[in-house]
Amino acid sequence: MQFKTKLFSLLLILLYSYICLSAKEGKTKLITRTKVLGLSIKFIKKCFKDELLNNNSKILSSNIKISTIIPVYNCKKTIKASVRSIQNQNMSDIEIILVNDNSNDNTSLIIQKLAEEDKRIKILNNKKNKATLYSRNIGILNSKGKYIMNLDNDDLFMDFDVFDKIYEEAEKGNYDIIGFNAIDCRNYNPLITQMNDALLHDHKEGLTLYQPELTYFPISRNTKFKPNDLHVWGRLVKENAYKKAINNFGKNAIGEIRNLCFVTWNEDSAMSMALFKYAESYKFIQKYGIFHYKGKSTSSKTSSIDLKKYGELFFIDTVFDFSHNNFRGKKYSVEMAHKLIFPHINSLSEKNKKYLKAILYKMLDCQYISYVDKKEIKLNLEKIEL
Repeated sequence: MQFKTKLFSLLLILLYSYICLSAKEGKTKLITRTKVLGLSIKFIKKCFKDELLNNNSKILSSNIKISTIIPVYNCKKTIKASVRSIQNQNMSDIEIILVNDNSNDNTSLIIQKLAEEDKRIKILNNKKNKATLYSRNIGILNSKGKYIMNLDNDDLFMDFDVFDKIYEEAEKGNYDIIGFNAIDCRNYNPLITQMNDALLHDHKEGLTLYQPELTYFPISRNTKFKPNDLHVWGRLVKENAYKKAINNFGKNAIGEIRNLCFVTWNEDSAMSMALFKYAESYKFIQKYGIFHYKGKSTSSKTSSIDLKKYGELFFIDTVFDFSHNNFRGKKYSVEMAHKLIFPHINSLSEKNKKYLKAILYKMLDCQYISYVDKKEIKLNLEKIEL
């Protein structure tokens, strides 16, 4: 009886110690994040106040470390601050490529003035509106940096050392991709709760992935898998892997050249799938790098319902083509069809119905699609009326 009492007392002491330690760690983490957030908000405010924090705009390097690509469309209120958040990085060996997607507001004049002030800024002009996928890719194909960093035209980097920290990590381990934290917010003054709860990434610090698990990685011992982060911003990517993915993007199920497709929805998710096929390694670090502004429209052009469905089909088609030849990757494309498309078959446009039909026939011919899924695919094929 006495032994049981001592054992119980010991367990209580251990439990109390654990609770105290956890509370202390939680408090430290909260203080750290509060400090990071405070410094970042100050940095963002300086960018919006049009402040240049260094003289790097006067430096033109022949050894470009990072190329930042921004598709630009009717963003006169945000584009200057976005560019300033790049110019205000400690790193000077960079280039900023702005792809003007035929803007029809004051944006063109703003970016032209920025380019006159900073020789590191290059402007590419689309003769007509071609949307984000084309604009981003044409910018990357014209880049000269060792690494690529994407940014939307209303997003901002969070601090002056983002490029330094992430570049150093990539070089140290020779990684093709370095992922980092982003805050998803509807304003440029986020709260600490958004750092705790609204992260765009949820990987553990130091997570490393290699082929073939780079696209779908295990999240538990019983072989449950989740897709990697399916967006092209919020990560640093080695230039040769990115350009290889773009040059091998190929044609979609109805014969359209993917790089020329007008895609305003899920385009970065689709491009990520191609990128993961040609990148060999990935590492995640818990560095807060980007404020991702969640506005009414983040595409080059406001997406109609029809364009959204086309983007979802484009994504499913690309996932199917670029996922590894195994049941996991092919199954994911079928799951997305179930979730995004099958409930809306009757409301699809004629073009989207043809696109869906071509994708479904491709799935039926695949050995990695299960008998049960093929049965469901056939039922949905019967529902398509052209």
